[in-house]
Amino acid sequence: MKRRIILPAVMASSALLAACQPMATQKGAHAEPRISQPVTAARDATGQARSAAPAVEFRLAQDQPGADLRELRMPDKTYYFLQAPALTRFDLNAATPMKTREGQPFVSLSFTSPGARKLAQIGRQYPGKWLVFTIGGRLVGVPRIAGAMEEGVLNLTMNSEDQAIEVAQAIMGAP
Repeated sequence: MKRRIILPAVMASSALLAACQPMATQKGAHAEPRISQPVTAARDATGQARSAAPAVEFRLAQDQPGADLRELRMPDKTYYFLQAPALTRFDLNAATPMKTREGQPFVSLSFTSPGARKLAQIGRQYPGKWLVFTIGGRLVGVPRIAGAMEEGVLNLTMNSEDQAIEVAQAIMGAP
């Protein structure tokens, strides 16, 4: 069974995730499920990506201080993370808000082929460490790296359906 990174608060099994349903992007009886689409960004004449969407970044973190690490104090724990992101929006192909059969919301992130290779390498090299996940410089979560992630998919548990929808939309660059 392949392991995935998930927030420590909830450990959803593969069986639970297999029965997951996309969540509606709007509340209401007639809301349509969000359809994931590849993340794309316009490129300028130099080939640089330009996007008005906020930066999406995952930084490697640990629980011990070290050279060139920045501190992130949380109420229950302090993390020390690298300033350079290990993964970014450009490593992502899609972000879909979902929920388990039991109703636990999460965001399913699908990575591009190069992004999936990076994710798998991170999982193999840094089991037990964390990823500081930010959107536009704002902390979204600190999921623990459980081990190898060979599928190119990362499921991140959210606190609410609204949060899952907002996070997926922010990642995809939706208003």
